[in-house]
Amino acid sequence: MGCLNQVKIVLLIQVLNSFVSGVLGVALPLMMKSRNVDIALMGLVFAAMPLIMQFGRMFFATASDFLGRKLFFVSNGFLGVVSGLVYYVAHTPLEFLFGKLTEGTKEGTLWAVNRPFLLERNGGHWRILVYLRIVVYVAYAVGSLIAGFLVVWLFFDGTMLLCALFGVFVALLSLLLVAERKGQFSVEKALKFLDFRKKSKVFKIFLFLFFMMGVSFGLVGGFVIPLFLNVNGFSAEAIGLIIGVQILLAGLFSYLFVKTTRMRESILLSGVLFSVVFVLLGFSSALFAAVLVVVFGIVEGVAAIGQEGILSRICDKESYGTDIGLLMTGLHVGEAASLALSGFLIANWGFALPFLLAAASYAIFYVGSYIIMK
Repeated sequence: MGCLNQVKIVLLIQVLNSFVSGVLGVALPLMMKSRNVDIALMGLVFAAMPLIMQFGRMFFATASDFLGRKLFFVSNGFLGVVSGLVYYVAHTPLEFLFGKLTEGTKEGTLWAVNRPFLLERNGGHWRILVYLRIVVYVAYAVGSLIAGFLVVWLFFDGTMLLCALFGVFVALLSLLLVAERKGQFSVEKALKFLDFRKKSKVFKIFLFLFFMMGVSFGLVGGFVIPLFLNVNGFSAEAIGLIIGVQILLAGLFSYLFVKTTRMRESILLSGVLFSVVFVLLGFSSALFAAVLVVVFGIVEGVAAIGQEGILSRICDKESYGTDIGLLMTGLHVGEAASLALSGFLIANWGFALPFLLAAASYAIFYVGSYIIMK
């Protein structure tokens, strides 16, 4: 099977996964609210996912650098079925937590191997990662757009079963990939890949900057935006449409900017816009709030260029999976910490405080990155 076909299969797997993520991104917070899960507990439940995803991802990424990528794509499909079924039966915070742990492991298996797989088949060029991000955005947007309608038509239970069914398709598609053993597994070599002391100074600085980016994402991610729109009077269908249009714009602007060579400028421009949008959003309501959420999609699309460019430039070709995983550890640890905090902040002070903190913490990422990328 040709290299191009293998790339297409992986991108299709990503489409199915991101579609389900888009559906869950809208439906799950509303489902938890309808089942009377406290907002502070909701933050803790959502915080579990980036942590379990990242720790799983590091293990899977290191193993895949030796054992090949196919096994982890297949596992992703199987875990997609399990997570959908767990959400189907969930009613208590503990049951939703188990669902998030399963979903996080599922996401870890995919993101441990998708970027390395595509880089290996594209000569290490960073633009394939932006195309991956575009696929993620568009599929997630479609899932978000129809999520509200699925909830109305199929109710929450039927929507979760549909998500489980998509996991079956992912597992079957993954079987079409060529099995490829990278080399004999060596604990010594794996530990060498993971040895933080051997990484460059620039790599270490970016690990901190990705942590700060994660902090900002957690303060506005997960359940926060859907609940923010819900509190401002929007229905499930309207929330899905707003978030769907936002993510479509992110995909469109990633596509428009994919051929730019001005990576530093993209990082700075998107960073300034990020801070402006969330400062304004902290003091907005109703229609203007919805407009700002949609506009944020443009910011995401431009930001993706810089983020993926950073990954391709500072990761070692011999250990793409592990290096990308290490950088993402910083991002997801920061995201988990701030997600856990966000529920308490919203319960006590409303949405303005986390939005303002997100604007400030993201400034550390984009200013630092702009300076270092010089």
